[in-house]
Parts: sequence; C-alpha cells; structure tokens
Amino acid sequence: MTQMTQERAILAAAAVLFLWFLGAHDLWAPDEPFFAEGAREMLADGHWLVSHVNGEVNSHKPPLFFWLIAWGSMLFGAVSELTARLPSVLAALGTLWITLRLGRQWYGPRTAVLAAVILATAHMFWDKARWVQIDALLCFLIWAALLAFAKFRANEAGGRGAGMVFWSAMALAVLAKGPVGLLLPLAIALITLAWDRNLGRWRQFAPLLGPLCFVAIAGGWVVAVNLWGPQDYSVFGALREHFVERGMHGMHHARPFWYYLHQLPVSLLPWTGLLPGALYLAWRHQRQQPAVRLALVATVFILVFFSISTEKRDLYVLPAFPAIALMMAGLVAVICGWERSHNATPALHRRWVTIGQGVVGGLFVLTGVALAVMAASGRDLHEVPVWMALVLSGIITSMGAAVLVFALRSRPLRSVQTTAAGMVALYLFATACIYPALDPVKSARDFALIIKDTSAESRAAGHQVVAWRTGNLPNSFAFYTNGLYTVDTNDPEVLAAHLRQSATVFAVVQASTLGDVPADALAHAWVVDRTRLSRRDLLLISNTTHPQGVPLEQLE
Repeated sequence: MTQMTQERAILAAAAVLFLWFLGAHDLWAPDEPFFAEGAREMLADGHWLVSHVNGEVNSHKPPLFFWLIAWGSMLFGAVSELTARLPSVLAALGTLWITLRLGRQWYGPRTAVLAAVILATAHMFWDKARWVQIDALLCFLIWAALLAFAKFRANEAGGRGAGMVFWSAMALAVLAKGPVGLLLPLAIALITLAWDRNLGRWRQFAPLLGPLCFVAIAGGWVVAVNLWGPQDYSVFGALREHFVERGMHGMHHARPFWYYLHQLPVSLLPWTGLLPGALYLAWRHQRQQPAVRLALVATVFILVFFSISTEKRDLYVLPAFPAIALMMAGLVAVICGWERSHNATPALHRRWVTIGQGVVGGLFVLTGVALAVMAASGRDLHEVPVWMALVLSGIITSMGAAVLVFALRSRPLRSVQTTAAGMVALYLFATACIYPALDPVKSARDFALIIKDTSAESRAAGHQVVAWRTGNLPNSFAFYTNGLYTVDTNDPEVLAAHLRQSATVFAVVQASTLGDVPADALAHAWVVDRTRLSRRDLLLISNTTHPQGVPLEQLE
C-alpha cells in the first residue's frame, strides 16, 4: 500500500474501533450525564452562552464542548448516548491524523503509522475517545496548535498563517476547558524554541495577528456573556474558583505531587513497557533530531504542570499521549532499522522493547488467569455473566502469553503487533458485551424514571424533589427524565425541612448518611424504591405512607 493508503486505512480502522457499539450503553456518572444534560438544556431552554445543568448555571466548564454536542444532536432530533459521544470520537480521530503528520515529518511513514496504532490502542486514549468528556477535544486542539508550530519551526509553513492557526486553536481550547488551553501549547512552544536557542524567531510567528485572533474568538465569548449572559454568572469568578482555587487547593480530586508517577504507567497500558526506552532514545538523539525536542518538552511540561497543581485526575495528562506515542514508535523504528535515511541514528539493543513488552505480557497473563478464577469461583462480577468474564479472560491471557513468547524470543516488532491486535480484540468485545452488561449498576436511567413517575403528582402540586448527598447523579436524573430538576444539596437541614412539610414530597438520599439527618424529619419517612449507583446505596423516600413502600425504620 502507498503511504497515504496506509494512513487512511489506520484512520478508518480507528474510526471502527472508536464507533463500535458507541451508543450501546447508557451515559454513566460522574462525567457523561453532566455534559449531555448541559447540551440537552441548551436545546430545550435556549441557554447557549453559558450552559445550565440540572436547571442551574454551570460555572465549571466553558461552552464549546456543550455546543458541539448540541449542534450534532440537532441532526438527530435530540441528545442521545451516540450524539453525546460523537465529538470525542471526531476529536480523537483528528488527534490521530495530527500524529500521523508529525510522525511522517519527524521519522517517516512506517513510524508514523505505528505511532497512530500505539496511540489508538493506549487504554486511556481509547477510553476518552468514546467518552463524553472534554479531554479528547482539548487534546486535539492543543495538538492542532502544536502541529502549526511544528510546521513553522521546520520551515514548512509561513509564520503568519501557522501563527494564526496556532492562536486560533488555543482560543478554541480555552473555550473548551479554560486557561489550560492557552498555557500548555504556549509554554511548550516557547520552551522548545528556547531549547533550540532560537527564541527570537517567535517574532516571526504572527506576533500581532495571532493574539488578535485569540482575543476575537475567546474574548468575543467573554464579551457576549457579560452583555447577554446570566446575571449570576461571572467569567472571572469562574476562573478564580475553578482554575486558581482548584490548582492551588484542589476541589474534588486533591492528589500528592507524585500522583502521576504511579498513575501514568496504568493509563499508558499496554504500552507502559516502551516508555523508558522511548524517553532515553529521544533524549539521547535530540541533537541529531531537533524535531523530537517538541515531543520531549510536551511530555515533561504537561506532567510537571499537572503535578504542581493540587487538583489531579488521570485524564488531565491526556495531551501528553501523542508525544509519548511518537517517541515510542521512534524507539521501535530504530530497533527495527526503519527510516534510517530520516533519522540517521544507530540501532539500539532489542531489550529496550522486549523487556518492557515481556513484563506487560506477563502481567496480562496473571490478570487473565485471576479473572478466570474469580469467574469460576462465583465471585461478584457486577452483573457480568460468567461466560463473558471467561471470554474476556481468554482474550487477555492469550494476548499476554503471545506477547511474552515473542518478547522472550527477542522479536520486538512481533510483540508490538501482537499487543495492538490483542487490545483491539479486547476493546471490541468489551464494548459489545461487557459495557452493556454493566448498565444495571452504572446507569441511572431506570431509577430516574421511577423518580419521575412516583413524584409526578407531588411535582404537579409545585413541590420539588430533593437529592441529598447523591454526588453527580442529579445530572443523570435530569437527562433521563427529560428535565426533572432536583434540588441538589449536602445540607441535612435542607432535607429535614423538605420532609417536615405537611404535603407529600419525595427525596433521593444516600442511605449510609441518613444518620446525619435529624431523627424527627425521618420519623414518618417511607422508602418507595432503592438501588445502588456510583458506589452509593440510594433510597427514594417520601414523608408520607406510600402503597409501594415500607417504613424507613423497617428497612434492613
């Protein structure tokens, strides 16, 4: 196949991998219902400048991702599991295309294809490509900016045009996830030029028109919000609360500085074993290959930046994955003797690949065997049938064993190819069978509909449903009931006052925390329904007797 045919084939295969059974399971908390509901409310209530979720102004996230979901959903008539996930799929495919372009520029066509394969099958990248979260979009926009910078740096694009693309992509990244969309690519570009000892070249990179494009795009939204947005929303207040305060003190995910030292290897599976050699090779040959400095800077800066921040999640470092995949592919290429005319680097010993692949293969064998033992012994598999667990175990064990054999036989390319093929099989089976089977314990759809039907008469009389200490689940309730907005609270006095009313009212509560509620407010409470979602035991309770319920005091 020709170079372009190979690249198109990889993108087509990745599209199948990402789209396979994309809408076959419901939206799962905590993140998916939040974004889908924000887009649904844009279409239903017309809140386009600032998204609303569960009927309340959303100060957490800028609007771009919500816009994309809403615009795409217009073609299908409503926001659904499929339309909510499509923007992430398209963004991931865009990132793969950029990876192919950079791989071809830095190494050569075969290495570019391998980099795309590694990236597409890296667990966290694949997962976020199919999930309703901003991070796949942010990753794409950051690398769209960095691609323009790389073309300019390599003298393959003029400074004005490339600079305007760079700044425009950063503006869109800011509209997707705030200031991090500006800080990451800007810092990476400047540090790379400084490492090149060519920082003065920045003056050729659209120094005036680029920032003007940024201000026109990002600043245009800020002006529009101040003029026509909700009165209780402040762009600068949201910036202070969700960027400054989150970074300094943490809000929901405070983690220690070394968090990514143990989290990144898990997120990179099954390619973790290639990381040491990839970093070593890139550092060793960055003088002969100045282009690869950009990958090193992007990887290190992103990891350090988010390590300094108090707030950490594994997905925050997703923008480092294209750079890591390119360096990993470069390692395999050098060991296999590819693209010599492009990089002019001497071959390394095969152990840089085979040892890491062997370790990962062994871990997969152990995992597959452990899963089979659990399935055979009748352990709780969270609604997954035993046969599915055994098939999954077979895929994992077979892949691990094959990778281990090739690694022991010192066949690095075969071990890499087998890993990629095994992960594709694993992902296709999981999304077609395992994920739908998990819906009963992951989806709030059925419980939301019960809340809607049970509370219909009470709500018609003007009484709202209170959701007490239920985490992000009110977003799921709102989405799957097409607009049942609950009063989301963690205050026991709010719940107590609600239940003390003489009229019949309903509340969704977390069972394990009812001890914090004043006893008199629960004295006449009845449990209408119960379920377990997002690791919480939830109760739908009423303050009066209910024909389908039992007194709370009789609940075991």
